[in-house]
Amino acid sequence: MSVISQNLWFPPERSVTSPLDARLFCVPHGGADGSVFQPWHSLVGPGIEVVPVQLPGRGIRLAEPADHSIVRLRERLAEPIAQRAGDLPYVLFGHSMGALLAYELGLALQDGPRPPAAVVVSGTVPPHVPRSTPAMHLLPDEEFRDRLGALGGIPPELLAEKEWLDLFLPVLRADFEAAETYRTPSALSAGVRLIALGGADDPAASPAEVERWRELGTDVTVRTFPGGHFFPFEQADQVLALVSAACRTR
Repeated sequence: MSVISQNLWFPPERSVTSPLDARLFCVPHGGADGSVFQPWHSLVGPGIEVVPVQLPGRGIRLAEPADHSIVRLRERLAEPIAQRAGDLPYVLFGHSMGALLAYELGLALQDGPRPPAAVVVSGTVPPHVPRSTPAMHLLPDEEFRDRLGALGGIPPELLAEKEWLDLFLPVLRADFEAAETYRTPSALSAGVRLIALGGADDPAASPAEVERWRELGTDVTVRTFPGGHFFPFEQADQVLALVSAACRTR
């Protein structure tokens, strides 16, 4: 894996004034790029480097086609994660579609020489549980747009703008297809902690559905936060207190 190839997936390393204790890799939700985690740099506290993952089809990789498969993304991303982690402990965090990719990465890396200390999944139904809502990626454009609006996170004025929709609707559909077609019954090994987070009013993943992440690990914590689908960004202080503690646990 070349340095150039690795750099596609992550921003440059930030300069630090004190030694690092751990890295926190953050995989964004459908349609988003790694910049959504920019505010987290100042919230995790010293010693933890927030490393946003830059997926194809958005942000600085807008010219690349988005991938339609969690497994294919994992095949491309697992080695760059391991290389960027280096000798430091690391945690994988993902929200919504990104949570499923973080989980698949955890499965791929758990038996390697440097497994993650923890995988944190947020705002998604576990991949062995049938979804209770119709697959969004198959919906007609108007209904797809309405469902996006119900989730929140995208300003209504953008959803009404044709140029924005023409640019980003294919990326959003690809991301939802990746999430909605990903299935695995595989569980994390005993050495990797699993932390599942949900929003009390999340229309995409109810607290009861989030609870079923307990079936995919032996060391599992489940927490419910106030809010809807984008609770990790609305309750960032509380979420990051939990995630930072996982980064510091040996």
